Amino acid sequence: MFQLLSLSTEVYFWIATAALLIATVYFWHKFAVHNWKNITVRFSLIIAIQCFALASMGVTINRSGEFYSSWSDLIGAQGEYQKIAISPTALSQISVKDLLSATKTKGGSLIFRKVIKGAASGISNVVYVVASPTLARELESPAHALGNTYQVVELFPGTPGVPQTWIGTLDGITTMEDLENAGKIPPTLAVIPAINVEPGQDTECMNFVGGAKVETWITKDMKTFMQTFMGIDNRLWSSFGYSTGGWCAAEVAVLHQDQYSSGVSLAGYFKPILSIGLSKREKNYLGNHYDLINYLKHNPRNTRIMIIASLKDHFANSAAQQFMQSANSLIPIKYVQIPKGGHNIGVWKPFVATGFLWISGVTDISSPAANPGPSASGIQK
Repeated sequence: MFQLLSLSTEVYFWIATAALLIATVYFWHKFAVHNWKNITVRFSLIIAIQCFALASMGVTINRSGEFYSSWSDLIGAQGEYQKIAISPTALSQISVKDLLSATKTKGGSLIFRKVIKGAASGISNVVYVVASPTLARELESPAHALGNTYQVVELFPGTPGVPQTWIGTLDGITTMEDLENAGKIPPTLAVIPAINVEPGQDTECMNFVGGAKVETWITKDMKTFMQTFMGIDNRLWSSFGYSTGGWCAAEVAVLHQDQYSSGVSLAGYFKPILSIGLSKREKNYLGNHYDLINYLKHNPRNTRIMIIASLKDHFANSAAQQFMQSANSLIPIKYVQIPKGGHNIGVWKPFVATGFLWISGVTDISSPAANPGPSASGIQK
């Protein structure tokens, strides 16, 4: 009851706001006499109306953008994951029970949700795995095993943000299904880990000395998890993220070329935005360690990057231009310019197909890539 992303919660908050406003107007005359008691009541009612209105607006905005998936995520109480996370030694390959408990989309994909403890990072949090329609049929066959014609794409949300945004608001999985059913991309395994794993802290997918090792969580831990749970081989992955997730996608594609062959940055940036609370020493270390240009100058360049940025999104577009000036001579970069719109999901959604097509080897891409036709959206058990 009253789940953060449910319509009933949003309706409840707006009804409560309206009811409080109507009650205040109706009973206002009862507090007309000027004394401290009535003044306090009137002031309290005005503040209460404003608080409920702001809370209602926040719930509505959160449902629209899917920034937080639960009340515990909102207040930063993620200790529950540590209690229920599956340890690396207890994790097993996909079973009939997993298949029966998975969510099946109307387009034919299977969505698995796991709370795991990273074998290398020690981070306990949620990860979603989506098997596209072809792979879902293979997993549901008597062998319960994948074929050999699949690709692996790791999807990153923004900050604040949750993995479910790729499944819901951004229509990432629906787009993936449409492209596969149209024969434009190969069968795809999408792995979508949480990246906001430290309450109240924007870790930007980095490893901190003596702190959270989020880079390890999204790279080494995800590979170990996918090999154990899905039984995949050592083929190279691709990365795809929006906003902060765009930085994460570029980061792993450059720094972990043994695991990724390409990365798509949708309205992202290319150097970490270091928190004010960090010491000068920490900032220097992180700034140097996550300097992608410097890394490419002195290390292998077996990766490629797609950059999708809006002209009106001044920060992301400026970051893209600066990165391309230095990196164009080092690695292949595909730049797709969004002519209008700011930094929001409504602007990015039409370009999700563009990213998936490019990952799959399509080079002649319209801007945005046309969605090959609507598949049935929504989920069913």
